[in-house]
Amino acid sequence: MNIIKVENPIEHIHEINEFIQLWSDSNQSITQQTSGSTGTAKVIEIPKWKMRASAEMTGRFLGLDQCKSSLICMSTKYIGGKMMLVRSILYDLTLYVTNVTRNPLKNINFPIDFAAMVPLQVETILSENPKKLNLIKHLIIGGAPVSDHLIEQLKNYTCQAYSTFGMTETVSHIALRSLKGTNEPYFALENTHFSTHEDCLVISCEELGIKNLITTDVVELIDNKRFRWLGRADFVINSGGVKIHPEQLEKKISKAIQSERFIISKLPDPQFGEKVIFIGEKDLDTQELKSIIEANVDRYERPKEFYFISSLHKTASGKVDRNKTTQAIS
Repeated sequence: MNIIKVENPIEHIHEINEFIQLWSDSNQSITQQTSGSTGTAKVIEIPKWKMRASAEMTGRFLGLDQCKSSLICMSTKYIGGKMMLVRSILYDLTLYVTNVTRNPLKNINFPIDFAAMVPLQVETILSENPKKLNLIKHLIIGGAPVSDHLIEQLKNYTCQAYSTFGMTETVSHIALRSLKGTNEPYFALENTHFSTHEDCLVISCEELGIKNLITTDVVELIDNKRFRWLGRADFVINSGGVKIHPEQLEKKISKAIQSERFIISKLPDPQFGEKVIFIGEKDLDTQELKSIIEANVDRYERPKEFYFISSLHKTASGKVDRNKTTQAIS
């Protein structure tokens, strides 16, 4: 694997070289901390054979053996960044390295076969220099849900974009969703199969040695290879017996106000058990916001209270920390 620096990514290069040394040593596993976006972050040991198997699953799906280059613009402190390095090593891709910034394509003026980004990076590129997305052949987007608004924008570009589904415990993604349309389901990679337990996704994957891993992801199961993601069971709001998935409600509202600087959360309510609340960043117009929301969501979904803070709390990996954000208004 040939490494080429774009800009002067000193800290990022140090992380990359450190991982390459760990990958090449005699240890059979890599120590990795989970993101902590839905609970307490924990340290787990991931066998290298699982990382290799995961990289090969993605490689066969995307045809990485026919690719020549990749872009690493995510921190390798997290599993998503580490797996980009493993894929690049296994498929002998020329690896272009940028700083970990909101716009990793700012100084890229040449084609890249394969890249991985978080939604915020894609949104920034679309805002600042959208035509550069056409430089990317295969783009996987992970770390946070991809909004319908972002999907609609991506339709105008030639890059083949996919949303990923996975977690540290599954060694990056085990399913991909084509972003050619807003209603496309997630599709299992290779011998991965799905079932449900109390509406939550259950994963089995022969290549990764995973059998009946019960998640807290509520899904609409289409068959044992496909599902549509609805939200996290941890975050479901039970208001007067009606179950509301905040992630789905956020998608509705985002279509109307074209902003994602907010979350839907919940607080205890003496009458309904739990009530829907809106937490947004301070510069949103409160009155206009209420009117737009009331016109675009069902009556029982309407937030009972609105709160505004300077910025949403994030985990170290850049995901919105719903628990801390909600605690900030208490």
